[in-house]
Amino acid sequence: MDHGLDGKRRRSLPSGPNKKHCLEASEPSRERCMADVEQAVDKLLDVSESGRQLLRLLVRKSMRICPEERHRFQTLGAELAKEAFHDSQKNLRMTCQKAAEEAEKFQNFTKDRTKELQNATEGFTGAIAAFRSAKTAFLQDNKILQSKRKALDEVEEELNRHRSKLAEVAGCKEELQLAVERHMPAVLQGSSDFLSHAQAVLQLMGRIKLEDSLKNAASSSLKMAPEKRGPFDKATLEQLSGALSALLEAIPSAEAERLAVQDAEAARKAASEAFAEARHSQARSAHCLRLAEIEVREAQSAEGLATESLNDAEQELAKSEGQLKAAGSILKAFEEGPMTSLEVLDRPGPGFDASKSECRKVQDTHDQMSSGVPTPVRSASVL
Repeated sequence: MDHGLDGKRRRSLPSGPNKKHCLEASEPSRERCMADVEQAVDKLLDVSESGRQLLRLLVRKSMRICPEERHRFQTLGAELAKEAFHDSQKNLRMTCQKAAEEAEKFQNFTKDRTKELQNATEGFTGAIAAFRSAKTAFLQDNKILQSKRKALDEVEEELNRHRSKLAEVAGCKEELQLAVERHMPAVLQGSSDFLSHAQAVLQLMGRIKLEDSLKNAASSSLKMAPEKRGPFDKATLEQLSGALSALLEAIPSAEAERLAVQDAEAARKAASEAFAEARHSQARSAHCLRLAEIEVREAQSAEGLATESLNDAEQELAKSEGQLKAAGSILKAFEEGPMTSLEVLDRPGPGFDASKSECRKVQDTHDQMSSGVPTPVRSASVL
């Protein structure tokens, strides 16, 4: 066996771990973590400026050293720094939780507003359908009212016609009867007042239908004095008397016209009642149409308000979701950045010997107790 070669190999093997080697071996990773932690100190929330300065000092003096190389007060400083970071993490998580609760609240609120809008839209659609139905009923009733008005007008026209005919028949028959029974005999006999009777016959001749030749001849013969009448005049007056008697016999009985008038009056009464009923129905349907129109306007307004409410809820929801996303991003960046760096800085360095570390801790404790210096004073002197 070549002992010289073994000696060379032993000299080439790495020596045991020491503080300098621990720092040099882990320096790049720890330096990056230290920079991350130091930057995070400036961003911690709910920390006063004096507390922030103390944290910078604790991080710089305690966290830069491997845990196994720290003395007791550096360990306490590191614990204080970690506690501050854990409190900040807890606050960030609470912020995320509050943002999540707020987002959930607005999600439920938006669902309620969506349901309200759906109900309002359905109500608006139903109101429009009811309005159309009411409009159709109104137009139908209005058409019926117009037909009943027309029927009433026709019945009243028929009644007036029968009344006029009755008056005409009754009046004409009476005048013809007077002419045949009084006026014409007085004219033919040549009574002393024949001119008044002749005037009454002339007036009647203007309203009745006679031959033109007879009318012309009778008009002059009636005015002629009895002693001056010739055979032609006498024959004309006799012919006029016969024509008037024939017309009197041809005029229908006034009783038939009275019956026709009674029937027309009954028809007018029925038509008036039908018209009144149609007018009542049309007024009722018009009222229903006005109410339906009001309901449409109210439903339209309710739908508009529900739409605005939903838009406001969606805006609030988007805002709360944005806040939740931002809080989640901040928490994630904090946990993946400074908190992960703290874990790295709190890990033992390479070549760490747990048994030696325990002995050192016992020795440090013994030195501190034997030194008689209070802990706060030693902590202040070290930091």
